[in-house]
Amino acid sequence: MIPDLKTLDALMARMQALGITELDYSRDGEHIRLVRGEQDSRPQATGTPPAVAAPSLPATETAPASSSAETTIEAPMHGQFYASPAPDAPPFVKPGDIVAEGQPLYILEVMKTLSRIEAEFPCRILAVLAANADAVSPGTPLFTVEPLDA
Repeated sequence: MIPDLKTLDALMARMQALGITELDYSRDGEHIRLVRGEQDSRPQATGTPPAVAAPSLPATETAPASSSAETTIEAPMHGQFYASPAPDAPPFVKPGDIVAEGQPLYILEVMKTLSRIEAEFPCRILAVLAANADAVSPGTPLFTVEPLDA
């Protein structure tokens, strides 16, 4: 049985959003094992039987090239972008803010599940490119940042 691509996409998206490196999923006789490695951060899937290669997801953040280069943080999947933890709360970040690795940047709602997305590297927020409650898709630019030396 070939795994459903929607299921694979949803599982891979959750892995990436939560920073999970390995996931086993079984349902109705279907078994999917996803593993993200150090060398290749893209999840790979194997089904039993047959093995199925998983489509790659765009990175949540592009890796910093140097401390003076600007880079863009993009949406990893389809969902709803929220800049703050609650409607009446201030945004997680605004232009000019210095962000530490692991600091929350935004919330992405996918299939009624809210995931707090954190910075993968220290950076300075140069611009917020998405508006609160915007619908985003994979690769949608969300922030322009300047990576900082750790």
